[in-house]
Amino acid sequence: MKSTFTAFAAVALLSLPSVGHAQDRPVAGSSVVSSEAYFESIIANGYSARRLIGATVFNDREEKVGKVHDLIVGTDGSVTLAIVEVDRFLGIDNKRVAVPARLFEAGTADGVVLPGATEARLKALPTFHYADEEN
Repeated sequence: MKSTFTAFAAVALLSLPSVGHAQDRPVAGSSVVSSEAYFESIIANGYSARRLIGATVFNDREEKVGKVHDLIVGTDGSVTLAIVEVDRFLGIDNKRVAVPARLFEAGTADGVVLPGATEARLKALPTFHYADEEN
C-alpha cells in the first residue's frame, strides 16, 4: 500500500504544471525528490555538462572557432573556466586554452557562442595545462 501511494504521488506531481519556471531558462533535467512524508518536484535550470563538453564553439558570426574540451568548477561550485580546443586537425596538434565561462552565451543545439572570438585570437592565448600534466 505504501509503495502504491508513493508511485501515485510521484505520478501526480509529475503531471502538475511547473510553477514559477521561466521559459527562457535552459532546463538540464528534472526529478521527483521524496521521502516517506515529503515529496517535491524539482526542475534543474542550467546546462548539462555532458552536453557542453564536446560542443562546438562558434563566434557571433557563426564561424566555428573550437570545441569545449572541459569545464573547470571553482571551489564555490560554479563553473569558472571552459577549456577550449583550437587548431585541431584529426585530433593532432590541438591546443587547449582557458576561457572564462562568463564570456560564453547560450547557443543552439549545435554548440555555444563566444562573441568576438576568432581561431587566431584563441590560438594566441597561453596553452592551458592541467595540474597533473607535465608542461
